[in-house]
Amino acid sequence: MTRALLVVIAALSLAGCGKGEPVTHRGGWVLHSRIQFFSPDLQVAREPQPRSSFRLFFPYIAGDLYGPATTGDFIHPVINADYTFEIDFGRVQQDLVRSLQPTEFSLDYLKIDPPNARIARLAPLALQPDGIEQVATTDWIDASTHERLMLVYFDRSARITGALARNDYTIRYNVRATEAGYIWIARRQTEEGEQMYTEVEKPESVILALTPPAPAQTPGTPRKVSLLTHK
Repeated sequence: MTRALLVVIAALSLAGCGKGEPVTHRGGWVLHSRIQFFSPDLQVAREPQPRSSFRLFFPYIAGDLYGPATTGDFIHPVINADYTFEIDFGRVQQDLVRSLQPTEFSLDYLKIDPPNARIARLAPLALQPDGIEQVATTDWIDASTHERLMLVYFDRSARITGALARNDYTIRYNVRATEAGYIWIARRQTEEGEQMYTEVEKPESVILALTPPAPAQTPGTPRKVSLLTHK
């Protein structure tokens, strides 16, 4: 965990970053989920770790799909004895709106239409109980398919597009939000063999998967990226 995350947690958890106008929010948007431990490939369930061995931190990445957190934790869900928890997004809506930023993608091939649409990705972290080091990697996954997902807020109807082609490998984004609110995004293979990021229906059941953290990286070696990161 970098010093930058310490600054985010220490400073931004006290207040939102920036100001925004009130935005209509789809009512009744409550997420019921549970924590489950898996192998790195998300295929093998592991024994749960004691709840006292980690804490969950729920920041947003405002104005981008990737990168460091830009907000503190507005949510603070209660983790029950069976590792279930609930998020009422209506309760934190005003905090989120105040923290929205202009959309400036770190991936230069992405664009959003209209350009003034603002987004924020909810990107939970599993940290030490009394520290800021990550103790596990977190992913939202479909409980039935174990497909990795992103949960992203849009402040209005908008579309994210873009493509990156390298040799015979193409990654494409075509994500549509038809109204203000949260959407799920997944990466799927098209009939043409491309990897496509697109909006998907809300899964019947969503898991917050915790997997062993990636090993420390030797300086100068290529950074290992997750399924949902392309930098």
